[in-house]
Amino acid sequence: MSFKLRNINKQSINKQMALPLKFKILNNKDNYLVSQSNQEAFSLIENSILWRKKKKINSIPGAIIYGPKGSGKTHLSKILSQFVDCTYLTNLNSKNLEQVIEGRNFILDDFIPGNKYPSELVMHFLNEITYKEGSILLLSKLSPFEMDWKLDDLNSRIRSLVSCEIKLPDDVLLYSFIVKYSNEKKLFISDKKLIYILERLNRNFESVIKVIDKLDIYSLEMKESVTYKNIKLILNELNEY
Repeated sequence: MSFKLRNINKQSINKQMALPLKFKILNNKDNYLVSQSNQEAFSLIENSILWRKKKKINSIPGAIIYGPKGSGKTHLSKILSQFVDCTYLTNLNSKNLEQVIEGRNFILDDFIPGNKYPSELVMHFLNEITYKEGSILLLSKLSPFEMDWKLDDLNSRIRSLVSCEIKLPDDVLLYSFIVKYSNEKKLFISDKKLIYILERLNRNFESVIKVIDKLDIYSLEMKESVTYKNIKLILNELNEY
């Protein structure tokens, strides 16, 4: 099968190759690689005043981070949960209102208008969090102004939140991630093969993880090192191009 190659910034990546890289699979900032694509969102998560300051007046104590799938939104939310105790939700129902107690913090993932997040329930939920001095982080593929909750007051509240866009990783960040992740797997791949993989991958962290995990399993089962032939087989099998 022929692959449609991505144009990647090889010059920037060549500079990155000289850096000593270490990687631990932990959900904290030690393994979160920061670049221009996510710097603002990372700074928002580290803003302890936003997440710890209580007794806010006439404002919802929270923020929204938005961006495409695979950009690292969920990973960022797990960093937040390392220093602020959070309840993680992927949808809302009436029982969740009972979870809102004094000072509790929430993370709502895949936050978009629809069956998983009914507008009136979202409104009640935000009211409860504000009244009980908790905080909330919303993760969405849509910006606040792309959402229509069919309630003017709710639209206004969502759009008044601190918001930050997180973009797909740039080539330097993606290269750093693939080096660290493959090294952690003890799967040592030459720089040329790494570039070969990146040129054929979708530009997100999920694609890297799937391909490296599959290469790792294949290498262990076949008891052989990573070859271009194996890489092509994996990319074809996963349809990651």
